[in-house]
Amino acid sequence: MRVILSEIRIPLDAEFGLFSLVHGDRLGSLIGRFAIRSRLKAVSLAVLLSFSAALVAALEGSLVNTSLTLDLFHDIGWWNQFLLAFPTLIYIAGSYFGAFPKTLRQLTDTGVLQATSEDWKKVRRFTKARLTNATFVLLPYLTGLSAAVLTSNVLQSRGTWYDIEQYWAGVLIPIHAFFLYFFMTFLALRLYSAFLILKMLFGFKVNIQPFHSDGCGGLGSLMEQSEKLYWGMVVFGVVAALGILSNTLIYNLTLLSIYNFLLLMSYVLLSGIAFFLPLYALTQSMHDAKQKLLKSIEERYRELNEKHGSGAHQRENLSDEQVADFKALTSLQQTARAMQVWPFNRGSLIRYACATATPLMVILIAMLLFR
Repeated sequence: MRVILSEIRIPLDAEFGLFSLVHGDRLGSLIGRFAIRSRLKAVSLAVLLSFSAALVAALEGSLVNTSLTLDLFHDIGWWNQFLLAFPTLIYIAGSYFGAFPKTLRQLTDTGVLQATSEDWKKVRRFTKARLTNATFVLLPYLTGLSAAVLTSNVLQSRGTWYDIEQYWAGVLIPIHAFFLYFFMTFLALRLYSAFLILKMLFGFKVNIQPFHSDGCGGLGSLMEQSEKLYWGMVVFGVVAALGILSNTLIYNLTLLSIYNFLLLMSYVLLSGIAFFLPLYALTQSMHDAKQKLLKSIEERYRELNEKHGSGAHQRENLSDEQVADFKALTSLQQTARAMQVWPFNRGSLIRYACATATPLMVILIAMLLFR
């Protein structure tokens, strides 16, 4: 019998329920809740905040200033991180983590998750303990503060829009860096929490359905959950490409420098982890379901062979009904052997590959336009 706890039903406040993963920290929870409840407003506000430095720079005369070695308008790094990256994180918080409670609900409604009420209580206690863990709470702050301290060093650069001796706009760099890296770490820890929660849930009783219409054993809702990362991956691909172009055009690094290579590989690695890690928790359950089905088919073959004796190997000695039984069983066995053991299909893998190819496409277009 399927059990759906009140924490999974979550009446009107569903997006802020137990498994929304925005709990555990007041600042991160505040940003995450805003992103889930009003995604467009949250993203728009993040975009507007990136223009706060532009407003100050315009008043100070450093927005567009040819006498500077680098004015704000031509600072790819600023727009890359705070106009693209931070709003995209807000979008991911609203779309991906906001959908997590609904995904669990769908898995329960379709009969895939068959955890008992005691099992759900264990998950609830585990989730609360994980999200309120001191490391989970403090690490985003430490990362954000470290980024703020490191970026404050650039304020000593002379002849730039963030030269602290001439302009005040650069003071906003450490502040923006804190929120960017704070929230990036906050979401990374929540992604890891999603993996742990799914791994725990699929350690209980589950019902993988090999012939489900979604082609993923009834786990299509989880595939849809991961697909919500696609546009975020595309934008971060653009961010990585612009970072490489910035290193090449502004800091005079060669396009194939080790720094650019590491930046590209970091993007591919982190994108792969973000996309596949939560789904990896399910592969063992799907593998077990496939082996269980194949075993039952083999047992049925054995029963038919024992029933019909040596005649089972000579179809002309069998009745039409018996031949039909063997054909149906053979067809079922072929289908079971072709059953995949991961909750994604060829289409999702193609979209993932296209998303991770974004940096190369952007760099190629830039080279064609500005060669």
